[in-house]
Amino acid sequence: MNFFDSALSLITLASLFIIGPAVGYAVVSCFNWQNWPVPIQHLVLGICTMVAVSAMILAYGILWERRPTSAAWYGWIQELPPAGKLRQTGPVETRQPPKK
Repeated sequence: MNFFDSALSLITLASLFIIGPAVGYAVVSCFNWQNWPVPIQHLVLGICTMVAVSAMILAYGILWERRPTSAAWYGWIQELPPAGKLRQTGPVETRQPPKK
């Protein structure tokens, strides 16, 4: 993977958490929302943030389809070992306890 793909991949991941809420706030700022009641302001801001983040996830999904190496952070996350001290050395057998 070249430097461009690595940088673009990290930017897509970071932008979901950084740029997404900022875009939601910018959308709300287009309206005269300061005169609204505070609970409504928070509700509208939350909805606009969710819409902005959802649109970004959709755009990154399209990017991933077109150029998978540019959204490689998903693969990196899957390769990380789970947190904890459990080491699995072989297959694990699970059984239901006998019913009484």
